[in-house]
Amino acid sequence: MNYYCFYYTFILQNYLNNFINNFINFLVGNYSENEFKIFRLQYGLYRQKSSYMLRLSIPYGILNFDQFFLISYISYIYDKKYFHFTTRTNIQFNWIKLFYIFEIFKKTFLFFINSIQSSGNCVRNITSNINKFLNPTPWGEIIRQWFTFNSEFLFLPRKFKISILSCKKDYIIFKCHDLGIYIKKNFFNNLIINFLIGGGLGRTPVIGFYILKNIHWNKILNYFDKIVRIYNIYGFRNNIYKSRLKILIKSLPHFNYLSFIYKEFNYSNKHIYFFNEKNINYFFCLKKNNLKNYFLKKKIIYNNFFLCWLKNNIFNNFLFIPIKNNNTPSGDVNYLQIKIIYYFLNKTFYIFIFNRQNLLLDCSYLNIYLIYLKLKKYFLNIYNSFLITDSICCPGQDYCVLANAKSIYLLNIIKYMFLDFNTIFKLGKISLNISGCINSCGHHHVSNLGFLGVNKSGENYYQIYLGGNYNNFCSLKFSKAFLPSVSNFKIFYFF
Repeated sequence: MNYYCFYYTFILQNYLNNFINNFINFLVGNYSENEFKIFRLQYGLYRQKSSYMLRLSIPYGILNFDQFFLISYISYIYDKKYFHFTTRTNIQFNWIKLFYIFEIFKKTFLFFINSIQSSGNCVRNITSNINKFLNPTPWGEIIRQWFTFNSEFLFLPRKFKISILSCKKDYIIFKCHDLGIYIKKNFFNNLIINFLIGGGLGRTPVIGFYILKNIHWNKILNYFDKIVRIYNIYGFRNNIYKSRLKILIKSLPHFNYLSFIYKEFNYSNKHIYFFNEKNINYFFCLKKNNLKNYFLKKKIIYNNFFLCWLKNNIFNNFLFIPIKNNNTPSGDVNYLQIKIIYYFLNKTFYIFIFNRQNLLLDCSYLNIYLIYLKLKKYFLNIYNSFLITDSICCPGQDYCVLANAKSIYLLNIIKYMFLDFNTIFKLGKISLNISGCINSCGHHHVSNLGFLGVNKSGENYYQIYLGGNYNNFCSLKFSKAFLPSVSNFKIFYFF
């Protein structure tokens, strides 16, 4: 459904025209590489080791069939026939040529996807869970359109990430975002909002805390605007490692930050950002369908492998589709897997990108047994959901210029150590995350078993982290470093 209004479309078109003008100036030599870097980061363009990388912002991780078809088309025509799902529910193309960037932008704009503000010091992305009973996507779309192209927040002290949660099960690491809202219903069945600030991973992992509770949903933009504005004014800009909101919260007691929020209400108009049910209903909602799997019970009786697959892949009426094979990096979707996903999307309305670089489908109107046979036919590793083989891994030193060590190499060796399903099922649900640098793109801080890559005299070393947990937002805790860093040859003694 079209969720770009006329004004938003007009502003987006002007941004695309602005890009082509500045891009031509860079090609003819009017801009240097460093001058062009500040500009291209606002459009999601990164410089990697071998080529440029384009990051597309997927709104709250939901794709329909047309959008997924476009992404696969771009990967086939302009890339190497695959793309990458990130842990922030974005999509990356690692082998994009600059000459075709504007052509890609025009195509994505027609399907209501863009890469603007997917990187740089701005509000980058909005992560949300999926919930059929309390859908957070309308709020996510309103917040996204409010911060996109907002000239006041284009140059924040550091990157800023927002999360939206509307259920008890936390698969988006809700408390590890700079700003988050928890949507719930009170005793009178009215929607209320709790605001959380000050979380983050990376060099200084911090769990956020609630600063405002029981706020009416129609005031959400008021508080979002004031919280980010205070961070923009008082955030540290002299040290890149101390510029996050979590560091500002430590230097300013939280009651001082709260007093700044209410002072901002006195300086600005209180009623300008209010919205009502009509604004919410303008944006799309998840469709529901109550068709059932008629032959499901019979298939369960006669197929033990199918029963085992159901046990590991069906949660809260959603089907987890793992896309991780032993011979591919985590999050990469190749051409064969794209064709299989086409088959599922033809019979459903949307697909959801999961935080662990997998996919989710609403299985209430799908033939689950047919999906099982299709996955099994094309040799996807379908039994690894939430097991040790269902691991998260950042691109590492193979692609990223910021990485200190290789991560894909380590992950592939660990996967080949666990080829026996009996051993994997005996271990149970274990989250294994690998990050190539301290930026924690692989979320090693919140996993049961995590590896952090470090560089010592040009050699790959890894710091081992144990004991993290993030499934329930009430019991989130970080893993702790275990022993000094070891080389990649010694890691396998721990298994």
